[in-house]
Amino acid sequence: MANGTGAILVLFLLLYRIRIVQTNQFDEKAYNFLLIVTFIATINETLSFIIDARPGFIFYILQYISNTICTDASVIVGYCWCLFVEYHIYRNANRIKKKSRILAIPLIITTILLIINLFGNGIIFSISEKNKYMRGLFSYVIYVAVFFYYIESIYTVHKAKNDSILVEFFPIYYFVVPCMIGTIIQGLFFGIAVGWLCVAIAFILIYIEFQISNSFIDDLSGLYNRKYMNHYLNKLQSNKTKHVYGFLMDINEFKAINDTYGHLKGDHALIQFSKILQHSIDKDSVAIRMGGDEFVIFAKLQSDTEAVKLKKRIENNVRQFNIHSKEPFHLSFSIGIAKFNGKNTDAFLSAMDDSMYEAKNMHRLMQ
Repeated sequence: MANGTGAILVLFLLLYRIRIVQTNQFDEKAYNFLLIVTFIATINETLSFIIDARPGFIFYILQYISNTICTDASVIVGYCWCLFVEYHIYRNANRIKKKSRILAIPLIITTILLIINLFGNGIIFSISEKNKYMRGLFSYVIYVAVFFYYIESIYTVHKAKNDSILVEFFPIYYFVVPCMIGTIIQGLFFGIAVGWLCVAIAFILIYIEFQISNSFIDDLSGLYNRKYMNHYLNKLQSNKTKHVYGFLMDINEFKAINDTYGHLKGDHALIQFSKILQHSIDKDSVAIRMGGDEFVIFAKLQSDTEAVKLKKRIENNVRQFNIHSKEPFHLSFSIGIAKFNGKNTDAFLSAMDDSMYEAKNMHRLMQ
């Protein structure tokens, strides 16, 4: 009953999300993938309970397959959850690439152990002669891996809050607490299958809360929007954070792209430029679409030299796009850079604005 309820909840949410219009961002894909894995796990665990202790070689094989899928799925959910949290906070493709490799280590270890376990040595679990499931000596490794991922996601959220990057109501505990409770109960009381039901409930809770946080995301680009920029600047002024640089950018001749190739291509130009910014920024940076063809990056940097390096990285990535892209348009941009003085964010924005329009005028004179 518990697994059936969990499967219905997850399937309902997945079908609902398929019906509504979604962006093609990493966190949207990751969330849907998490739902699919959870649905598969609930079905497999239901199967494993139904066939538990039923005689026959077929049931023996099915027990190993279903329990292996279920066990590995719990670690996969933890791993993907961490990546989902990372991207949803920072909207930074480079961070995902770097962190995904490190976070994959527990998943790789548990997957290898589960593959070895298929040879019947019982290190994670075993199936008796009567086809009854029994936990193995190293079954605790799975619980350690799962809790590692949940704790890591909590750490990521709290670090982002301390770095003045995260919106206040990121609902990390709405997901982690139900999942932890379900995992602990199922771990302590063998045979009570509430783990995946709790995961399904957590997904429902997190989806409801994310409808609020999505108001900070620009639908077209997937970057943070102007509402988030105001939030970020308020926190910046309150915390008096130093070593923050602002990069204000404006796409050159964007109106010409719209007029020549149509508004769909204009939207695509904005999307491509957003992707370039996402791949250009480092771990302590955040990219924002202010509106129209204006973008801003806030980056924690130690010197003007680092600011120049980031500017050159963006310019190089735009250059590479123009070389390799099959799009009919080419991208170019004007950029203004300013350093936050630790006091007044209005002056910070004004300095970026003045610097950008100076660059814009230089671009016009060079044409």
